[in-house]
Amino acid sequence: MKALLLVFTLLFINSPKTALEKEKSKFEGSWKLLKYNYGTGEGLSEVPQFMNYIKNVTKTHFSWCSFNPEDGKVIGMGGGTYRFNKTNYFEETDFWYPTGSGIPGTETAFKYSFKGKNWTIEGYVKSLTLDPSTGEFTEIDSTYMIEVWQKLE
Repeated sequence: MKALLLVFTLLFINSPKTALEKEKSKFEGSWKLLKYNYGTGEGLSEVPQFMNYIKNVTKTHFSWCSFNPEDGKVIGMGGGTYRFNKTNYFEETDFWYPTGSGIPGTETAFKYSFKGKNWTIEGYVKSLTLDPSTGEFTEIDSTYMIEVWQKLE
């Protein structure tokens, strides 16, 4: 009986990951933004040398920070929780800097793909405004964006 219990315990501990767990682990890690397009026309732009964008993804949360690598000054940052399905990666933003964007509390859906060490996300990012008389945010625009991130070792 002890041997049977030991076998089941070892099978449980060493069982292969489910397809969902394998897919989720693809997101986890630290990423550096390589290329992007924020609705500015055709093609992808390289991230300028005076800016670094780093995104960290855990099992349940994401955060990103853009900064000048020469002086360490933070340009922007944000983060929150994420989820995904077979075709879309969803970010629910809890915090954002600089403030005043109206982005905290919103969810953005991105199509995603992985190729080698690169992760590409693309979708529409909302631009919101706050109505001071009601305290409610309303969408004023949306911009199609593409970002290509490279996994850091």
